[in-house]
Amino acid sequence: MFVVNGRFLTQKPTGVHRFAFEICNKLHELGVDFYVAVPKEINPDYIFTFKTVQCGSMSAHLWEQISLPKYLKQQGNPLLVSFSGCGPLNYSNQIITIHDVSHERHPEWFSKNYCRFYGYMMPRIGKKAHAVITVSEFSKKEIEETLAISPEKIHVINCSIPSYHTIDNEIVEFNNKESERYIVSVSSMDPRKNFIRLVEAFNRIEDKSVKLYIIGMQFKAFNTPDMQKLIGQNVILTGYLDDESLQSMYKNALFSVYPSLYEGFGIPPLESMSYGCPVIASDIPALKEINEDAALYIDPLNVADMSLKMDMLIRDVELRRELSEKGREQVQKYSWDKSARQVLDLVKLYS
Repeated sequence: MFVVNGRFLTQKPTGVHRFAFEICNKLHELGVDFYVAVPKEINPDYIFTFKTVQCGSMSAHLWEQISLPKYLKQQGNPLLVSFSGCGPLNYSNQIITIHDVSHERHPEWFSKNYCRFYGYMMPRIGKKAHAVITVSEFSKKEIEETLAISPEKIHVINCSIPSYHTIDNEIVEFNNKESERYIVSVSSMDPRKNFIRLVEAFNRIEDKSVKLYIIGMQFKAFNTPDMQKLIGQNVILTGYLDDESLQSMYKNALFSVYPSLYEGFGIPPLESMSYGCPVIASDIPALKEINEDAALYIDPLNVADMSLKMDMLIRDVELRRELSEKGREQVQKYSWDKSARQVLDLVKLYS
């Protein structure tokens, strides 16, 4: 028996929260003996059957740092596993997950309070914990270098695509919406996602009938760029979309663009591939590691290169088809079942 830190269930299911949610779902399917300790309020977007136990009267960081460890000590100090970026500082019997160290490499992208909190907490919790899970070999190296955590403690367990996705292995006709040709870019409104340069590049493309949909939420933790300046006749900011709407956007897009400056893993390119939607992605270490030759790569600092590659993919149907086929193959290398079994193997070492 072990306990999962359920703070992630209070937040919208974006990247790090999705990792926690999918692992818990799969562990439950595998019949693993665990439960998720949660605060009072759970976000209704999550639908699950794994066991939860409510504890404490606090919320957010106070729940995680005070209510959760107090409850665990009352239960005899069971092993705690945190999947979404932090854990209680005053608790030793735990495994934590650090998805990336972007706040260390690029503090200018975040609020000062965010950087102070995680800059203090992560190295201390990481050194105290039995083990640290991360999502790529690139992130493992970054954690070792910036937080001075021994590489022997760091275990790479990949993300995968959200479980509601299905991989369509049939050849699809691109852009089924005859009335509209568009590109999608899916991500939180985070400075590292590089939307300013993306829109600059998009505004230079030759085909002015094509639209760009930027899909994602804004968060207080990020020094979010002034996104309203990006809105134009052919640039649309949708905000958060539910799963069904997002699937439709991917299925009918010409391709997706992921121009991020820094990633630990990057789920959206694989998400795009799962629908046969071709991918343009930044030529950065984590994305090259995860997507291999299934994406068309861009220099995320070079607006001209971004625009050139978008023009290329808009014009070249055969290249889109080739990337679509490679993407379907690439995405099948990742599995929540595989990742959950790796988590279970790790948990067994400390239970």
